[in-house]
Amino acid sequence: MSARGRFATGVGTLAAATVYLFTTTTRAGVLYYLPARAEWTWSPPTGVIAMDWFARSHATLAVAAAATWAAWRWAPAEPKTCARWAGRLWPMSWLMLAWSAGYTALWLCARP
Repeated sequence: MSARGRFATGVGTLAAATVYLFTTTTRAGVLYYLPARAEWTWSPPTGVIAMDWFARSHATLAVAAAATWAAWRWAPAEPKTCARWAGRLWPMSWLMLAWSAGYTALWLCARP
């Protein structure tokens, strides 16, 4: 993979992990699906099963695609500079991705 591709992938992965972690840890206004009622809502009533996975996944994928495209488009022109930035972004993006996955796993295990 070229330095430009590594740079763009690193930026996209970092953006996706950040959005996923943000929507998981905060009360961000995401769209919930109520499977028992087969309807969508912004604020689920208490005592009803509500899934926010669809909205969280779509937001993560949309931001990842936009960030990857923007990083590819405006990547540093010099290959060595691009490779240096890619080398810095890759570990940071994978660490953020592991942190968001670990937080999600712990959050699911801690739920009563």
